[in-house]
Amino acid sequence: MAAQDRAPALDQLDRALLRVTARADTSAARARQLRWVVGELRRALVQEGFPTEARGSLAALLSADPMRRYLDLAQSGRLRTRAAAGTGVSTTASMRVRMDCLEILARAGSVPVVLPERPAMPELKPPVGARQRSLMLDWLTAHAERGGGDPGRIRLFALIGVVLDTGARVGELCALRLTDLDPDERTVRIVRRPQARSVNPAIVEVLPLSGPTRAALGRWLDAREELVRHVQGSVDAVWVSVRGNHSGVPDREGNSRRRPAGMPLMPRGLARAYTRTVVQLNVDMAGRPGWEPVPYRLEQLRRAVDAAPQE
Repeated sequence: MAAQDRAPALDQLDRALLRVTARADTSAARARQLRWVVGELRRALVQEGFPTEARGSLAALLSADPMRRYLDLAQSGRLRTRAAAGTGVSTTASMRVRMDCLEILARAGSVPVVLPERPAMPELKPPVGARQRSLMLDWLTAHAERGGGDPGRIRLFALIGVVLDTGARVGELCALRLTDLDPDERTVRIVRRPQARSVNPAIVEVLPLSGPTRAALGRWLDAREELVRHVQGSVDAVWVSVRGNHSGVPDREGNSRRRPAGMPLMPRGLARAYTRTVVQLNVDMAGRPGWEPVPYRLEQLRRAVDAAPQE
């Protein structure tokens, strides 16, 4: 067993992580973030120059000098396990998530944490305007209704319809299950998990779906049924992959395992699918009167929506 694995600080850290992730009010997304930070802390402890006293206890690990050193290593990208595109430097949002997770772990371990001032978030980019949303839906409708339409495009049209009707975030979309849709797809149940610095209780909303969205969902659910037909076990996620891809987990030979089509769509895959279609949309619509390129991030579309829960 490696020396860092025997460090009392890591034993206490693992127990704190288990306490938080075992709670019913900890979302799957937050649990992934907490495990990510714990993994980075393990790698930070073996970095040259990291304070050796940090191994003695969780309180020592979360004290000022180790935390400053950890955050510097994390921001510079030196704790990554895989190569990143671009500079590899962490974004402001990622640094804020790390600090949120450190505070949650400290509370779970009943110890203080000493952190620098939280970096301010950059100004939000403007949401997609009403005219752009209308033109976007027209374009997606035309492509989705073509005979023999691509399942990925059918899926994205339905997904964007749900976003425009509900304002759901990427994580909330990926959490949708078939039981969250009523039998006629007239409403959808969205479990909101407020984004904040602590674990917050979920808020459940039941929202109406528009006619175009219901039609798009019907087409997607038909395509989805074919995709999950050959998947072992049951898949109840509304959004599933339309083609096979690797899982990102290497086997003993270093090769990534393949995941078949029909598996639940993860937040990163959903965001990539949206971006690919928006790239094509902007190319197709370039030069049309009044057209302005649609941003490549789903968040700017989501923030344009003001949905009200159904009584």
